[in-house]
Amino acid sequence: MTSPAEQALLDKIDVLQLPGPTARVEAIRERFIAVVPEICVERAQLITAAYKETEDQPVILRRARALEKILDNMTIFIQPDELIVGNQCTKPRSAPVFPEFSCKWLEDELDRLEKRTGDVFLISAEKKAVLRELFPYWHGRTTNELATALMTPESKEAQRRGVFTVGNYYFNGVGHISVDYALVLEKGLSGVVAAAEAELAKLELTNPAHLAKHQFLTAVIAANKAVIRFAGRFSALAADMAATEA
Repeated sequence: MTSPAEQALLDKIDVLQLPGPTARVEAIRERFIAVVPEICVERAQLITAAYKETEDQPVILRRARALEKILDNMTIFIQPDELIVGNQCTKPRSAPVFPEFSCKWLEDELDRLEKRTGDVFLISAEKKAVLRELFPYWHGRTTNELATALMTPESKEAQRRGVFTVGNYYFNGVGHISVDYALVLEKGLSGVVAAAEAELAKLELTNPAHLAKHQFLTAVIAANKAVIRFAGRFSALAADMAATEA
């Protein structure tokens, strides 16, 4: 719903006088809408491998190692006309799979993804086989199942009767966070790593009160270094492409 202040601003804008997209943006748009959406299994493979490799580690470190695994190994590409680069799947307009949040619904939908009336996704028989091999590992380990286990019988019954629904919160991150972009822009990710390393050096592992902080700082360092390496991968790719196209 538009607020009065927003509507007042919109009333001042003559939409017909707004410039159309540039040729570059139009080329990107045409290329985007020409692609048929697909399911990408790469992320599901990487995060499953990461969690299997870190079963003896604290949860916060497992998450950091999973991010490392994904950013260090995922496919990257830069498309023509892009000024801001980055991708989340092996192909444009594809959908990654997040089995750690929930996978039961996707297991049930696998054979209907290409036949649905809405949100149609292509998926090959090979990719279906990959997912069906990965999903059993996540049974009993997903956010969805944890949330269900923590609900009272009364809450479960109320939800079943439609009194309320948690909707997508069952299956993904809530995202109610406020990121300190100013800190990153001022100090850079390397600065965040340096600050975390300085704090880490002050801790004594013989002090039980320091253990949780040690795990947190170790995860912060690992995650931020992974993002730095990820940016470096794109930098190297851009340099290679520039050398080839020069």
